[in-house]
Amino acid sequence: MRGTKKDYYEILGVPRDATKEQIDAAFAKLAMRWHPDRVPPEQKEEAERRFKEISEAYSILSDPEKRRLYDMGVDPEGGIPHAGAYDFMGMGLDEIFERIFGGGFGDIFGDIFGGGARTRTRVESEEDLDVHVEVPMSLSEILTGAEKRVRYRRRAPCPTCGGEGVLNPRTCHVCGGRGRVREHRRSFFGTFVVERPCPNCRGAGVEGERCGTCGGKGFVVEEVDRSFHIPAGVLDGQKVIYRGMGHRGRRGVGRLVIHIREMSDPKYERMGRNIVYTMDITPPRAVLGGEVAFRGPTGERLKVRVPEGVQEGEIFAKVEGKGIPDPKGGRPGDLLVRAHIKVPTKLSRLERDLYRQLLELEEKRLP
Repeated sequence: MRGTKKDYYEILGVPRDATKEQIDAAFAKLAMRWHPDRVPPEQKEEAERRFKEISEAYSILSDPEKRRLYDMGVDPEGGIPHAGAYDFMGMGLDEIFERIFGGGFGDIFGDIFGGGARTRTRVESEEDLDVHVEVPMSLSEILTGAEKRVRYRRRAPCPTCGGEGVLNPRTCHVCGGRGRVREHRRSFFGTFVVERPCPNCRGAGVEGERCGTCGGKGFVVEEVDRSFHIPAGVLDGQKVIYRGMGHRGRRGVGRLVIHIREMSDPKYERMGRNIVYTMDITPPRAVLGGEVAFRGPTGERLKVRVPEGVQEGEIFAKVEGKGIPDPKGGRPGDLLVRAHIKVPTKLSRLERDLYRQLLELEEKRLP
């Protein structure tokens, strides 16, 4: 957990058992109050600080897995934004509320917190444009970063019908060309007028002869095979995000979300950003100690000193800064060295005689 744990529930002003809807509404209210574009110049510095704080709180509490880890007292730090992954600080209120609620600022929040009208419009998301892939990473790749070849499939507008799904298109008679129909729904927020894609034209706003190339879907599937850069320091379960590489749809282009899966290594294990290396040590070296050289996880030659009388499982040395780097620029982890006393199974005659002499000396010391 971070050095000083922030109370994200207190920052958003919600109880610890708050629902996702309550968290969304609390963030929306605070975003309207503290968005840097909505304050006078003399309050801009404070607004930027407060808005960054509530955005951080919302990013944790609105994500079920991050919230679970946060409630357990574990650092819930998730994806590593990359290549333009969105940040609330760079968005206007319209775009923020579109991300959260699927509708525009004017439609959803014109009077939501001012005690005015209780009927609000929300536009349901028409399509999920993100593509999710899992990429395995070795420890050495995590330490240095890597170019990883990724193959995946994504939707693209049909070249025959231009994404309409029909040939010789005409205005849809159900939605009048809007592509959406409205229906009323009730919730604890009040009555919502929900817009959803028209079931007749599937949101296209037009109808006509079904396209034979795409079967009326409006899209075809294309194969993508290319390399993507994974930055050093990503951890298992984190995400690297590329904008503009997902599905292509009527509402834009989605993101490619790369989920990192760390491959196990028999010689190393990870403790946060520290790496633990298990070194095989012979009985003579364990007794007498001394300097030992070994190869680090990226192949570099390192040296550590084994103390006299080192015990099995003891972490006896630390190589500072040779752990996993922090992609945000913080201090990297360390490489810790743990002893594994390796007892030989095959001995020469001379070695056997020496061990026998040691055993005889040991027996003489017994009471």
